[in-house]
Amino acid sequence: MAFAGADPNPLIGKWETKPSDGGNVTAVMFKDNNQFESYKNNSPYINGSYTVKGKVLSITDDRCGDITGTYELIFFSNSDSLSFQAIEDDCGGRKFAIENTILGRVKK
Repeated sequence: MAFAGADPNPLIGKWETKPSDGGNVTAVMFKDNNQFESYKNNSPYINGSYTVKGKVLSITDDRCGDITGTYELIFFSNSDSLSFQAIEDDCGGRKFAIENTILGRVKK
């Protein structure tokens, strides 16, 4: 586990985009077992694993195989919104998608 003591994983829970011009909504559920599931318009989309160390996200998924991408996490609006800045990712499709996504925390 990448977290210890009083420094909990800030990603755990559900996050989603605002609707695109075409009405599409992408959601991501970050689980406490370092797995994630994403959905596009409530349909399963991409799954994988992740770790967080400080402000750095490392991610692998079922579309990019064993290629790991690393991203700086940029929290804003009282940590209820999130964007990403690539540090390194050789999976071009994922890099484009992640860098062009802003997620908002879904409140229970």
